[in-house]
Amino acid sequence: MLRPRSRFFTICCLLFPFCFCALNIDAQQTPASSRSPSPSPTPAVFSTETLADLKRLQQAALTSDYAYRQVAHLSNNIGPRLTGSAQAGKAVEYVASELKAIGCEVQMERVMVPHWVRGEETAALVQFPGQAANTTQKIVLCALGDSVATPADGIEAEVIAVRNFDELKSLPREKVAGKIVLFNYPFDKQMAAEGRGGEAYGEAVVYRADGPSAAARQGAVACLIRSVGGADYRLPHTGQTDYANDAPKIPA
Repeated sequence: MLRPRSRFFTICCLLFPFCFCALNIDAQQTPASSRSPSPSPTPAVFSTETLADLKRLQQAALTSDYAYRQVAHLSNNIGPRLTGSAQAGKAVEYVASELKAIGCEVQMERVMVPHWVRGEETAALVQFPGQAANTTQKIVLCALGDSVATPADGIEAEVIAVRNFDELKSLPREKVAGKIVLFNYPFDKQMAAEGRGGEAYGEAVVYRADGPSAAARQGAVACLIRSVGGADYRLPHTGQTDYANDAPKIPA
């Protein structure tokens, strides 16, 4: 059995989602006759000089790969830049030097920031349908930023999969308590293909931010989030989670 050394957990049994009957109740609508028309937004007015400057910026962005090269260097050369890390400090120095090189006046100041260190994450399915004797299945995962660690011996528990927050809330607490909750919310590739990738990401990433606390309120001992994004490769996507003050902090 694989046991995590710091950040994650082993999994005892993956339970496929049950079928639930969802009841959608619309909010009471205001009668059309009593609605007041919404005022038209005031159009933004820019000076001729500002519009010309914006046009020059647009053309520069379309004809130069400067911004792309800077992002590539930060991402590929300097690497992950968690606050308080050596890479974050290096990135600050790099950006300052690049800004000075193009004539900007730069002033650097010391600030206090939170510092979270990623541990080693391991997990495995240790009991599942169709399992061959004396086998497990490794799970590829990555801890969410700011996640608390598991106990030294890890966590072994059943997994209950839900599609969204409403499905989780529909479950009795006793069905969730002591289990690992998996939020299996898929990234909307169709929405992204229509040019609304940011909106699609926003709908999915909320489970990374708020999922662990939602699961903890139902008594879960840990939380799994389906990778946010449209890529299909077997590399986990991660980012920061946001623990709520009214729920225990559980590994995620």
